[in-house]
Amino acid sequence: MKLPDFLGFEPFNTLRERMGAEQLGAFEFFDPRLHLTAAERSELADGLTVGWSQLRCMHDYTLAYKNSRILLWFEDVPGRTTDSSVPCYHLAYCRGLQMLRRQEPDQRVHIGTQLPAPDPWPWRVCPRCLQQLEFRGFDAARGRHRDYSERVLETFQLSDFFRQYPAYPLTSAILRALDAVE
Repeated sequence: MKLPDFLGFEPFNTLRERMGAEQLGAFEFFDPRLHLTAAERSELADGLTVGWSQLRCMHDYTLAYKNSRILLWFEDVPGRTTDSSVPCYHLAYCRGLQMLRRQEPDQRVHIGTQLPAPDPWPWRVCPRCLQQLEFRGFDAARGRHRDYSERVLETFQLSDFFRQYPAYPLTSAILRALDAVE
C-alpha cells in the first residue's frame, strides 16, 4: 500500500498553518527490539537483571539498554570491577567491565536509570568509567590533576551525568549502528 504525499495535501497544510506548527516534526515506528515499552521503562526505573548481550555500548562509551542510557551494578561483591571496597555503579563500558565481560560472558547484570537503595553501603561511581568518559576533565592517570580528579569523583552527581548524557530516548538510527557489548 502506497500512502499519498501528505506534504502536498492542502487540508493538512492549512491545518498546520492554523495550529502555528512551522516544523513538520518526526515520527519513528515502534520496534520492540529497539524501543522500551511503557512497562519496561517503569521496570528500568526500579532496576532489571539482564545478560550482557542485551546491552549496547554507545559511541561515547556510555551503556544503553534498548533506547535508554543506563547504569550498571553488581549486588554481590563491592569492588568487583574497581579497586574500591565501596560498591560502585558503572556509567560506561570501562576497562573493569570489559575484563569482567571477557571472564564471565554468561554473567547477569543489574541495570537501571537510577541507583538502588544504598543499603548497607552508599554507592559510588566507578572511577574507571569517569576516566573512560573523561567526565569533566577527570584523569586519574595524570598526577598533577589528581586533586581535581578526586574532587570530581567525590562530588559526582548522577543528575549531572544525565544532563550531559540524556537517558531517554536514543534514536533508532544510532541504535542500529551499534553492536552488543562484547
